[in-house]
Amino acid sequence: MPSRILSIPSWVIWAIIVLALIGFTDSAFLLAKRISGAPIPCFITSGCDTVSKSPYSILFGVPLAAWGVIFYLGIGFLTLLYVDTKSLVVAKLIPVATALGFLSSAYFVYIQKFKIGAFCVYCILSALVSTLLFVLGVTIWKKLKS
Repeated sequence: MPSRILSIPSWVIWAIIVLALIGFTDSAFLLAKRISGAPIPCFITSGCDTVSKSPYSILFGVPLAAWGVIFYLGIGFLTLLYVDTKSLVVAKLIPVATALGFLSSAYFVYIQKFKIGAFCVYCILSALVSTLLFVLGVTIWKKLKS
């Protein structure tokens, strides 16, 4: 029995790749600042260092920025793998990964607001990017269901 072929619109593919690059760059910048110990230049908000030096900025001993780098590389890799293979399994993984990213970002925004009491503009950018990726993941999910 042949497997069903899914065609994700090219604009969705390009949007995911561009957003993954933005998210990767944002996370890599924060990770570099974390590793070097250099202050994070903050504009719009004033809590970048407060957030990045809080105990909430580490998960399982790894800086959240490193998790962000891994997440955005993973999304980009999955998308490029789909482009190469047109695999239905890979297409199903993209919405799952974007949902996990969105839920994580929502939790971290909550932490910034209610636990730390400060906001990092780069963290908010990452949350915005992961939200947009989630919307694109939902678009793919709906295409899978049709």
